[in-house]
Amino acid sequence: MRIISIFVLILSLMACQQAEDDSQSPKEQEKSKQIESLEAKSTPTSKEHTHETPPTTESDFSPLTELPYETVESDEACSAPVVIEFFAYQCPHCYTLEKFADAWKKNNAGKIQFKAIPTDLGNKSFGSFLIVHHAAEKLGLLESAMPALFERIHKQNKGFSSLEDAVAFLVLLGASEQDAKQAIEDQEAVKEAIEEDFRLLAKYKISGVPTVLVNHRYQFSVTKAGGYEKVFDVVDETLKLPSKCSEK
Repeated sequence: MRIISIFVLILSLMACQQAEDDSQSPKEQEKSKQIESLEAKSTPTSKEHTHETPPTTESDFSPLTELPYETVESDEACSAPVVIEFFAYQCPHCYTLEKFADAWKKNNAGKIQFKAIPTDLGNKSFGSFLIVHHAAEKLGLLESAMPALFERIHKQNKGFSSLEDAVAFLVLLGASEQDAKQAIEDQEAVKEAIEEDFRLLAKYKISGVPTVLVNHRYQFSVTKAGGYEKVFDVVDETLKLPSKCSEK
């Protein structure tokens, strides 16, 4: 069957105080204590051993203050602001984050480019979701396909068993049967899209999902951001920071 050839072809791509010196005499030990006492009085106390609060300003980023994102270097071209989410449909954290992502996308439609990059996390049994994802994107149905694909796994506990099954899914989203079948069977286009996704996953050393990348410069996870509900606050914050991406 044709479904075997395309699914096999595409899925094959996912391939530790030192002790005191006991040899000292009692006099030597007492002398050492006296010297240490004098040194302690003449040496400024480290801030980390006091309760004194150092002065701060809005632009003061001390080493003890962890930013909710990491800065990465990239040579990727971007003529306009872009937010990239690396995720996996079978990932429960990605599923939880999806409602926040969906709300943010709706509030920023036409302003900021949002790109969703799926991975199978090395589990080829979820490779069909990558194929359907890119087919839906080609058909202009990705906005409705993503929540439906998440629900298919997390609520319906279903995958895709055949080409016809995948086509039927896209038809329910509004595609014609012919267009849906053609988009899924376009092996070259699907392969190219998945290879590009994997290139970016490797380039940015994505080791866990969901991971968000803003303007190819500011990268963070849900934990780094401080929780699901704060992820897109960090997105908005980093969109204001310097980058090679700019408004057209």
